[in-house]
Amino acid sequence: MTIRLFRAARPFVLAPLAAAAMAGLILMVGASAARAADMEVEISGVTTTGAGTGAQVLVAAFTGGEGWLRQPVAVGRAALSSAKAGVVTVRLTGLPDATVGLSVFQDQNGNGKLDRNAMGMPVEPYAFSRQAQGNFGPPSFEQAALPAGTARHAIQLPAQN
Repeated sequence: MTIRLFRAARPFVLAPLAAAAMAGLILMVGASAARAADMEVEISGVTTTGAGTGAQVLVAAFTGGEGWLRQPVAVGRAALSSAKAGVVTVRLTGLPDATVGLSVFQDQNGNGKLDRNAMGMPVEPYAFSRQAQGNFGPPSFEQAALPAGTARHAIQLPAQN
């Protein structure tokens, strides 16, 4: 009878050890696969003329797929007061180790969103990574895509219409 109890108890002793070892392995693999990266985004063409209090430049990073501009994986901002000669730098942290596309806009009135006219067209300066441009809408992710591990990228804001 003692042998039976020992044999029955052995899986219960080994199971927590195996689970702990497996959890450690998963954490190590997950940490290496999801390495977070940083990127400096230099935005030129920034204007402070007519900018209100709280005016800022906002940058968002997105991963690919249908509707790629819906859920950012990283965001950053810089006050227009920090712009020097029309250039401001925004640092994005915690980017996934994946291809990303960037969206940038100059929030001139400081309300935290890209303002649009009655037709739905943006009225504040905006741009995308790789200076991608769309036809009757935003560019595709492939047009704006930056390779994984890109540490620095420059974007030029166009003159406001």
